[in-house]
Amino acid sequence: MFHDDKYWTSQRKRIFLPRDSINLNAGTLSPTPVPVMESLGNMRRQQAAVPSDFLWRQMPSLLNRARKSLADYVNCSTSNLLLLPNVTHAINLAVDSLKLEPGSEILTTEHEYGAMLLCLRRVAVERGWRIRTAPIPYKTEDPADLVAALEKAIVPETKVLFFSHVLSTTGTVLPAADLCSMARRHGLTSIVDGAHAPGMIPVDLAKIDADFYAANCHKWIMAPIGAGFLQMRPERKTTLRPPVVSWGWGYKAEEINADSGCGGSNWHLDLEFAGCTERCPQMVLPDVFEFRKSLGTEDAIFQRSRDLSTFAREHLGSLGFAPATPANTLLSGAMTAFEFPRVDPIPYRDRLWREHQIECPITFAADRCFLRVSTAWFVTRNEIEKLGVAIKTLNAI
Repeated sequence: MFHDDKYWTSQRKRIFLPRDSINLNAGTLSPTPVPVMESLGNMRRQQAAVPSDFLWRQMPSLLNRARKSLADYVNCSTSNLLLLPNVTHAINLAVDSLKLEPGSEILTTEHEYGAMLLCLRRVAVERGWRIRTAPIPYKTEDPADLVAALEKAIVPETKVLFFSHVLSTTGTVLPAADLCSMARRHGLTSIVDGAHAPGMIPVDLAKIDADFYAANCHKWIMAPIGAGFLQMRPERKTTLRPPVVSWGWGYKAEEINADSGCGGSNWHLDLEFAGCTERCPQMVLPDVFEFRKSLGTEDAIFQRSRDLSTFAREHLGSLGFAPATPANTLLSGAMTAFEFPRVDPIPYRDRLWREHQIECPITFAADRCFLRVSTAWFVTRNEIEKLGVAIKTLNAI
């Protein structure tokens, strides 16, 4: 039944999804499941009713429970996993931790997310480093081509390889494990922006083995906004510096793994706790994963999204929009981009919403314009067809 359109359509009532709008942008933020929002509301009411008890006595075990559920999902150790507000926070922590000589280079691709490039540039300017973007093969169907292109771009000054697991522009899935392995052979630190990966494709952090891997849970996993994470190799843990100093600061090296009494070790407390902040979205992660299990297996969810992305390729392709995302299942998931006429992205995106109630972004990279379609499990074929009608109406071609 998990491959039946009627089954998936019936599950839409279990998420907050207005009937009069179309969400083709899980790549930015997914609607939240109703049972997860109920758990979140109950937790926030408890926090409001007995705030000190919640902070001091209930929150530690809830955070440990949440961290364990996430670690199990992405296959890593809880001892190397931080629960953070979002991937932006996580990447900033990782980049700030770098100890490089002036003149060192951070190598990245021409398809990275703009805010993360700004993060890199700020630190590079302050510390005398260079950021260099390397071109990668467009529309290649061979993962080895992507690894070879970045390996060829390495020069003696290159010390860090920064790349997105899933490119936010084209939806191309980069071979993260192979790239991290290649980086390690060359003595490079690998930092992976995994914002779009967990929940859209299988993610095995032990296999990827990045020095730093950061991601969001509010996109394809469907957690409430405010849940992200940073995972790292054990030897990288003590290089991180908290952006806000609070009660966790100042532990001794031998105390790093000691129970802080606040939902993790002293290391977790130092980097996660910044005074009294809203952490309920992170603490309902177990409910999010229970909801996913109630839909079916992870493979069934991935297959549903892939079936929809195949339909989008065929339908929008028949309207004259060439897919920019590889067809190879090793290089693609549920976020498919299409070559698109050059338009002003924000006004066009807003017209799609105002005039057709369709949320679907326009992206730019390497001097190309793309229409990026996210086919999460709750999307229907009819909604993809309506997108085709809308872009024809807006005179895109």
